[in-house]
Amino acid sequence: MDSTLTFDSAIEILEITDISKVELSNVPKIIKKAKARWHPDRIARFQDEAEIAKYTKAFQLIEPAAELVKAYLNGEYKIGDRYEKKQERVYEEPSDVIRKNATSIQDFLNKVWSKVKSNKYKHFEKEEILSDGFSLKDLLDKDFKEDLVIPAILSFVFGPLALIIPVIIAAIINQVLGSIVMIFILLHMIFCLLGFLPLSRLWLPNILVSIMIWFINFGFNVYLYLVSKEENTVVTILLLIPYWLALAIKYLVLFPINLIAKIIIGDKIVGVVKEKVNYYAGLADWYISELIAKDYNQMNEEELFDLSYLYKEFKEQIN
Repeated sequence: MDSTLTFDSAIEILEITDISKVELSNVPKIIKKAKARWHPDRIARFQDEAEIAKYTKAFQLIEPAAELVKAYLNGEYKIGDRYEKKQERVYEEPSDVIRKNATSIQDFLNKVWSKVKSNKYKHFEKEEILSDGFSLKDLLDKDFKEDLVIPAILSFVFGPLALIIPVIIAAIINQVLGSIVMIFILLHMIFCLLGFLPLSRLWLPNILVSIMIWFINFGFNVYLYLVSKEENTVVTILLLIPYWLALAIKYLVLFPINLIAKIIIGDKIVGVVKEKVNYYAGLADWYISELIAKDYNQMNEEELFDLSYLYKEFKEQIN
């Protein structure tokens, strides 16, 4: 994954399929979900250095990606171009002269800006694409390669096994307590089954995804603990049998499901971010607002020329 963080790559890292439904209050949950998805430890057991490097890089970019999304939600990240139509503009003054007169130019523009917008002077609207999204097919391939299925299957088996003794003890102590533990086991098995379904971490609500990951990790960690502590070779091989069965299920069951899912979704793209931008005299409205408010000492030459261009354009409109 490229270390250069664009808005497009930020959307993909955070797996935001519809940014119009995202609010600032959702960002911490999105970060948490992304960290669970991209944590290098999830694939460390496969010892694939390239994949581990990719996950590590993505994990490192989660916070910057979230900051970029927050900037967009706050209106600080703008889109639209300045329409470099210099051949249509006449620059009679050099940049140093424009800078000297920038205060009076900005005062004038500030006074007429609302009138320009209400009169729709040389106005047009253009839909800009901030992120061209990502393919659901690619997500399915990543989901299959990520291997959430094997931990889910192993957790489905070893989670309840680890709770057999607590169930018996709880039932002996109190029937209600025993029923509570049984409900816990039932929920564990349901959430492990959800982890088996393609892209469940995308279409499930964030809170359910967090619960699902917790249940899967619970049973899977029980399995890993048993394998790590067992010194008897025969028992170790017996413990590996469930893993091989899970691997077989993945390729014999999930792989065909993924193929069918890809046929159903076709070439569907999600995560596309579009925004309508208003232009006046060839410049985006947000850019004009920035030019009016910006410290002219901090302006580059091009911004100064644009300021002068706007002065000429709007002066003609007022006159």
